[in-house]
Amino acid sequence: MVLGELVDRNARKYPDKTAVIFGPHRFSFAQFRERVNRLANALLGSGLTKEDRLAILAKNCHQYMEIFFAAAKAGLVVVPLNHRLLGGEIAHIVNHAQAKLFLFQSNYTGLIRSITPELRLVKEYVSLGPEVEGYQDYESLLASYSGDDPGVEVTEEDMICIMYTSGTTGSPKGAVMTQSNWLAHTVNMIIELKISSHDRTLHVIPFFHIASTWPMLTHFYMGATNVILESFEPNAVLETFERGRITTCNLVPSMIIQLLESDELPRHDYSGLKWLGYGASPMPLEVLRKAISAFGPKLLQVYGLTEANPLLTLLPVEEHVLEGEEKLVRRLTSCGRQLINVDVRVVDDSGALVKPGQVGEIIARGDSIIREYWRMPEETRRTIKDGWLYSGDLATVDEDGYIYIVDRKKDIIISGGENISSREVEEAIYCHPAVLEAAVMAVPDDHLVEAVKAVVVLKKGQQASEEEIIALCRQKLAGYKRPRSVDFVDSLPKGASGKILKRELRERYWKDQPRRV
Repeated sequence: MVLGELVDRNARKYPDKTAVIFGPHRFSFAQFRERVNRLANALLGSGLTKEDRLAILAKNCHQYMEIFFAAAKAGLVVVPLNHRLLGGEIAHIVNHAQAKLFLFQSNYTGLIRSITPELRLVKEYVSLGPEVEGYQDYESLLASYSGDDPGVEVTEEDMICIMYTSGTTGSPKGAVMTQSNWLAHTVNMIIELKISSHDRTLHVIPFFHIASTWPMLTHFYMGATNVILESFEPNAVLETFERGRITTCNLVPSMIIQLLESDELPRHDYSGLKWLGYGASPMPLEVLRKAISAFGPKLLQVYGLTEANPLLTLLPVEEHVLEGEEKLVRRLTSCGRQLINVDVRVVDDSGALVKPGQVGEIIARGDSIIREYWRMPEETRRTIKDGWLYSGDLATVDEDGYIYIVDRKKDIIISGGENISSREVEEAIYCHPAVLEAAVMAVPDDHLVEAVKAVVVLKKGQQASEEEIIALCRQKLAGYKRPRSVDFVDSLPKGASGKILKRELRERYWKDQPRRV
């Protein structure tokens, strides 16, 4: 089985059933297949050949799903781009991926024009609409090509996606995902979450994020309906839960916090929800209690990382126990146990399993694990060893196999569900002439769960303000990466080797917090 076959299978089995809903756009599985085939033929007609890369810059839309599956049928590779990045950051990723075709929403036309001279290999640009002078139009392109199957031989080991993720070096790394990677994880989650053709799932996490891709694939696999919102807006989500007859939805904790703060929360019926997933960043216990009170006993937690495609563990609905035996209640602070068909372990530096209560690194293996980082062999060797993915997350494990994450070895900040490299932000801060030393980390935030915090030491006799540091970062980085606050100190805590001890800094700012994942 390869992904393109799912399109044909659903069209045969559920030809008139609604496959995708996006605003006023509704497509049956038969209509979806025709659009996907037309796009696949158009991409091949533009001169792309098997395993060529195509980049997409867009907010959530039905075209995003069409592009994923058209690429799957044509044997091409999608490179989803974070639409919150700056032009230079996008150009770096597109060039590193060696993309030859660029699809974009028309509201990004100005950005595209500004970076076009830097995009060395891109030969074709396609606007997803409305039409933009000087660029190919998506709908016109579809109308020009046949709705017949493109007839490309695709195997399970062919690449389907390169998803870029922040790294400890500050440079994004392209996680190479194959057809078999995506299908293996899809089957795992269908089994674990009991997804069926009767489900209707809602997408509000951006499709460039793996946290949105896996629910899309799992529900499409089963012939369920995918409902798409362009972006997250609390009231629209709450209304869609009821009016869209949504049964499943995956969110990040900061989104759930905003739902709970909405005045619309008590005005809608959520009885149709089977489960409401959360992951990608920590969930404060108090927020979790409020969410269960508001939506009912329907919350479930997932843990993983992009390189795992993405999920490794699950704390299911029935194990979200708020009261009762202490051992059961404590599990709410865990990320659950390993998924079916995935081997997850917590090991010490020698590779031996840790004993309950001891801290080690989470490692995993399985058919969903990526094969490599694109064009980064050294990073690949450091991360994937003898078939095991080393997550960089430190955790303990109890006697029943529940995993409790205690720290991030890689110092990645997860703010509002977005991965942010602390090193990348530090590099920007060091560009200020008055800065002697800087350390960037996550601190608690009521809305984002984690916010970017900078702690700075200035050169003797030099001055700088919080506003200056933040403004500098805003010039060099995407807005969500900038520090939300800056503290100035005389010195930073350091070890014997001179390395800055971020653990000590975090202890200051996370003091009295019930949880730090």
